[in-house]
Amino acid sequence: MQKTIYFNGNVITVDENNSIAQAVLVEDGRIIKVGTNDEVLAIKDENTNIVDLENKTMVPGFIDPHGHIAAISQTLLLVQLGDATSVEEVKQRLRDYIANTKLPEGAWVIGFGYDNTKFEDKEHPTKFDLDDVSTEVGIYCTHASGHLAVTNSFGLEAYGYAGTDYVVPEGGVVQTVSPDSREANGILEENAIMAEEKKGIVPAPQFEQVLDSLVKAQDLYAQLGITTAQDASLDLGYDQMLTVAGQMGKLKIDILGYALMPFTEKLMKTNEGTPKREYVNHYKIGGGKTFLDGSPQGKTAWLTQPYYEAPEGESADYLGYPTQTDEDMISYYKMCIENNWQVHTHSNGDAAIDQFLRCYEKALELTGNTTKKTDLRPVLVHCQAIRKDQLKKMAELGAEPTFFNDHVWFWGDYHYESVFGPERAQNISPLGWALEEGLKFTIHQDPPVKMPDQILGMHNAVNRKTQSGRVLGKQHKISPLEALKAVTINGAYQYFEEDIKGSIEEGKYADFVILDKNILDVNPEEIKNIKVLETIKEGTTIFKA
Repeated sequence: MQKTIYFNGNVITVDENNSIAQAVLVEDGRIIKVGTNDEVLAIKDENTNIVDLENKTMVPGFIDPHGHIAAISQTLLLVQLGDATSVEEVKQRLRDYIANTKLPEGAWVIGFGYDNTKFEDKEHPTKFDLDDVSTEVGIYCTHASGHLAVTNSFGLEAYGYAGTDYVVPEGGVVQTVSPDSREANGILEENAIMAEEKKGIVPAPQFEQVLDSLVKAQDLYAQLGITTAQDASLDLGYDQMLTVAGQMGKLKIDILGYALMPFTEKLMKTNEGTPKREYVNHYKIGGGKTFLDGSPQGKTAWLTQPYYEAPEGESADYLGYPTQTDEDMISYYKMCIENNWQVHTHSNGDAAIDQFLRCYEKALELTGNTTKKTDLRPVLVHCQAIRKDQLKKMAELGAEPTFFNDHVWFWGDYHYESVFGPERAQNISPLGWALEEGLKFTIHQDPPVKMPDQILGMHNAVNRKTQSGRVLGKQHKISPLEALKAVTINGAYQYFEEDIKGSIEEGKYADFVILDKNILDVNPEEIKNIKVLETIKEGTTIFKA
């Protein structure tokens, strides 16, 4: 059996003692020995491959605790709008795509990830802007938050929102050209596009296209040191795609799927799912997923205190809104608890988090699990406006948060100036409070809202600076070691995989990242500039610079 020894390195193990080692022996994809150069090299034989790390830093493979890798694979097939700085630039990119692409019959032009906070006037594009590009084909552009989109007149017709006599699904909003009008302006929020009856209106790419693109998406993750990823929007189609990709040998990193609320029971029971189910061809289903509100940057998150600046057309006491009823959530959580299924819950605003806490606690009561006799580790996703008292309650319930902490960098100034205001903005993604409560929190970018980048994530957790240079919440800065834990061992814990991943210890998977600098020693302001030199998954190199 081929063995490999990595020696002469700065090996940050992230074990219980925060040990630093020099060398690691790997055999059959597992870590056999961790220690000094002398200790590990002493057990080499003629079948051992020797790799000199040349004093480079080795850390555990990064874990993406929340994302949508299947959607990433699809976005690679779309018109990229994330860095557009004006509505006119959005329009020009769409025009260029139409001019340079042979669109098959029935195809739509799909733009991805425009961010109106980057526009001078902060205004969203409307149907009038997209009609100026074309009325002959459907045009559909998603917002960076993933919780709203804009479409042209062709698209409004397809969605059933043309004219004035239309019905909007509960939990959705169709914006209008003026407060006293019923004419849609093209901007659609939440269940106006996400409701079950609205799915499939915008045609998805061909299955084969997405499979090939999934390989490219994994290459992107591997280049960034990520060895375990997530798809938190699992439906029957995505489950089939990931299963087939695994059977075809196309999965090179581990992927956990979390089944959306309408599909949780079917997918979990079909797969006899439990939180500790084994991977099959690098894929498994970890549990269920549901949404309780929207996004703060889109001003659809559900808050207990009004937005600092209400969206246009809303009153000064606008709080955002929920997407689920308590009755439905108690029933869903009860089903998951009765089956010992973990559940991930999207909740940005503190009102949504209150809803999770009361509904999950009620479901525990109904199932007799109030003593936490079953370890279910429910995960709250994003947690932008979470309060200190809520983090304390989460600790009591055995729940864990995964923070979209990169909001500080990407939208921190907007939150300070418009969403939460100067005072409340200091406490978005309150990592310091989570540390005080002893929570095993993680950090993420919610790809494809923002592309996965755990090095940038650690940088932002340590520095908490906005793009203008503001520090938001000095008290919530964490150490580089705690940031590293948030993308390694804590991620493994949230996945029930701390016994096989997340640290460099004997018996665990040989999932490593080799970095050009030591994250524990480098100037904190330079963490974002650390480069991934090599990514190793179960002893096999899947990326090398």
